[in-house]
Amino acid sequence: MGLKECTGFVGRRLLINDLPSRRMARNAIFIPPANGPYWGLFEPSGRSVAEAMIFAGNGSGKLHNPLGSTDCPELPSCPTLSDDYDYIYMGHIDPHYGHFLVGAVGRLWALPAYERDRLRIVFSCHLSVQELMARDYFRVIMTALGLTEKNFLQISTPVRFRRIDVASVPFEELSLVHTIYADLMHAIGRQIIPEGGQPLPARAIYMSKERLRNGNVRVDNESAFTAALRERGVGIVYPEEMGFRDQIKLWASNPTVIGFSGASLHTSIFFPERRVITLAHGPDIWANQCLIDMANNNDAQYLYDANGLEHIGAGNGFNMNYRIRNPEQLASELAEYALS
Repeated sequence: MGLKECTGFVGRRLLINDLPSRRMARNAIFIPPANGPYWGLFEPSGRSVAEAMIFAGNGSGKLHNPLGSTDCPELPSCPTLSDDYDYIYMGHIDPHYGHFLVGAVGRLWALPAYERDRLRIVFSCHLSVQELMARDYFRVIMTALGLTEKNFLQISTPVRFRRIDVASVPFEELSLVHTIYADLMHAIGRQIIPEGGQPLPARAIYMSKERLRNGNVRVDNESAFTAALRERGVGIVYPEEMGFRDQIKLWASNPTVIGFSGASLHTSIFFPERRVITLAHGPDIWANQCLIDMANNNDAQYLYDANGLEHIGAGNGFNMNYRIRNPEQLASELAEYALS
């Protein structure tokens, strides 16, 4: 039998029930990326505001790698923004869906519940707020939170804030997740699909990347694999061809969802206790999906093909391509596992 349970994990899997730290930073200067060698939110002393920092683990055992500057030796002269607004720090936005989902959006766990007119979400990005809102996932999530374009303040050059509310990111990639992250995502899910979904407990769905034009990792002969799964009663869906609300609705209906590790499986976080089978590209699974599953209390399995996927290398828009050695056999074993 080629289908086996994963034997190891890349990164740490820590679930924290306490809230992340949060503070009101005063006279802080925000230096967005591309404004010199230092970027981030800094105290008047030049030290980074700790809550504004972004950290990530890695596969070598280091738990908290800073992804921004820890200090700025010489703060620039810059204008001070008006006190007419209540500023909330979101920081730098990576618009890639997977990075956004486990990154900048998580800071909004501390979003105040009051009227939105005075609220300004402070961010930097190579895309404008209009371009971000044109992305279906961003617009749907922000609408669910009661935010519009006018609530966002894009920063492209250094500015000072007399007061800015800074909440730590509740998800550190390959390291840890706070339970408040799942609470935030569930609240968003209930706003997007208030009626819930029609349960499909006996149905299995495979999330295919075969029509994805570019990304990190893909399976080169996935079409042969999906054809074999379809013959065995597993439904095939292509997330990039679905509207974001439709993706959320699919998860709300709670079928067994299968897929190779990637951002499409992270979308389970919008409804608790989903059933997820993650296929790894080898015996070790990357911890991000595990953190999602832990926070969401998912019924999760991590499997791989013990026959070994053939490494093809980079190309065709992907950083790594693999090939399944026997797609018929793997599909047969997976369908039996998922539908039994």
